[in-house]
Amino acid sequence: MEFFIPGLLLFLVSVAVSFIIAPRFTPLVVALLSIGFLSYGVFDHYKMFASEYRLSTWQESLKIYAPAIMIAAIIIFIIYAILAFFTKGSVPIPFIPNIIELNSNSTTSKIINSLNKVSNNKNTNVINNVNNKINNANKNRNNENVNNKKNGNTLSRSFLETI
Repeated sequence: MEFFIPGLLLFLVSVAVSFIIAPRFTPLVVALLSIGFLSYGVFDHYKMFASEYRLSTWQESLKIYAPAIMIAAIIIFIIYAILAFFTKGSVPIPFIPNIIELNSNSTTSKIINSLNKVSNNKNTNVINNVNNKINNANKNRNNENVNNKKNGNTLSRSFLETI
């Protein structure tokens, strides 16, 4: 029972701070408080586990070799890049099978030819229809321009309309 009431009070205080007091803080106050709590947490953690940090220093002796390892890795990389750039390496090209032409008397070539004829005829009809519509629209537009110029209306909405 002695842990229940202090824990309950701590929970109620944290709820009050979270929902009543904290939303009224400005971002600057929140940032300063977070920096303060983080600093305190790092200090307390280091103070609590100082003996473990002292015992885990076997890695410190390896710091001496870090620059040499990095320089060796960079030199190896540069040598590899030079060799890859100046040697005549070949890229493997996969084998492409030969395409066999269809015999003109085969059934598939007759089907393909008939489909091509149908699609060409339909495409030609569609293209002719579109061209006719565009030509008719241009004729109507030219007639309107001539009528506007006869009436003295030379104002234009855009430069492109006069072209």
